[in-house]
Amino acid sequence: MHRQGWTVCVLGILLSGSVLISLSANVLSADAVGGAFNAGSSRPRRVGTGARGFRGHISREELQRRRHGVAALASRSPHWATDCDGMMQQQPPLPPAPDDALSFITIGDWGVFGLDVGSDAQLAVSRGMACVARKHPPRFIASLGDNFYPNGVTSVDDAQFEAKFEAVYHDASLHVPWYPSLGDHDHCGDVGAQAAYSRVSTRWTMPRAWYTRYVKIAGGQGGTMQLVVVDWVALEGSFTRAPGDRRFHDKLSAAAGPEAAVAHWEWLREVTRRGNPTWRVVVGHRPLISASARGARDDVQYPAEAAARRAIRDFMESVGVDLWVNGHDHTAQVACSVVKDGSQSNKVTHFMTNGVGGYDLHALRAQSEWSQETQYANNTYHGFAVHRVTKDSIATYFLDDKGDVQHDFVIRRTRTTC
Repeated sequence: MHRQGWTVCVLGILLSGSVLISLSANVLSADAVGGAFNAGSSRPRRVGTGARGFRGHISREELQRRRHGVAALASRSPHWATDCDGMMQQQPPLPPAPDDALSFITIGDWGVFGLDVGSDAQLAVSRGMACVARKHPPRFIASLGDNFYPNGVTSVDDAQFEAKFEAVYHDASLHVPWYPSLGDHDHCGDVGAQAAYSRVSTRWTMPRAWYTRYVKIAGGQGGTMQLVVVDWVALEGSFTRAPGDRRFHDKLSAAAGPEAAVAHWEWLREVTRRGNPTWRVVVGHRPLISASARGARDDVQYPAEAAARRAIRDFMESVGVDLWVNGHDHTAQVACSVVKDGSQSNKVTHFMTNGVGGYDLHALRAQSEWSQETQYANNTYHGFAVHRVTKDSIATYFLDDKGDVQHDFVIRRTRTTC
């Protein structure tokens, strides 16, 4: 067992709360419509405040003692140090961001600390993220799902919030708003508790299972990026015909059922009709185009997943989504599709898989078996991605756990082809 295997057992005794951090984001507006659960069903304990209406109170001194205990335990890992000397030297480093860019980070499939399937990798990636974020501060971080392996969380008081999130991504450079999406492993637990946790730690900003944010592009250009966070597993609920035709069918709740699916699809159609953002970026857990070995296997084993994949992809292409970002496949991938739109400009959608945040990596299919839309696929590193948005382009960089750039691509507003 990894050193963290016994560490997480101690964490369960040490921890019962998390930090309340006051943050501000340059957010124009927020739409929290949606979610097939009542986020208030899991009552949070707001620590360090003693606020009325919450079940418990932890003093600031006690909170600091517990967090120092977590840091001491985690420091036994060689990957935990946040000294960035020697980092980002083997490959080309991340270039400086343009002054007019909105920068943010995405990370997927990361919540494994204390398990035997990626604890060291999660800590290494968190260190790389911190070192990059110190030099290139992100406006926010979007989580691509599977936040808590293997079975989600049980309540808002679950020690995993501290052990796998707060204590791992502890560096001050990462204390920005986090916009999480839900993965299939999250749906094995109480998904309402993940939303309710937003009232405990304000950097964990998840009002519902699906929601949207409009974020200003820097530089006073008047442009905006719409971030749409969808619940892939809930959308899949429209395509269930038999109990065994979807992953974890015996663990899913009403939050992934047919009624939730109807509400989610209605919301998605409405929210993508609104306004005219400069860019529309959608975050969901599973890939719509995949070069992984599991992709072809899952389409056969889980018919509901295959049907949902086709329907969600068709929808994203039809409304002209600029970038779809997912996890689930523990690989790094880029794909692109073009939908001809008669006399109007072609609709070009890029698809990005970024599921390398900590869990063990997945195998890829032979390159000869990749779809014609696939442009890049790699399963040799753990890491995260940095995105830089201007009024004219979205530049994306895949970085490994040392902060080195492994691949990059640019989406331009003037594009008519991939």
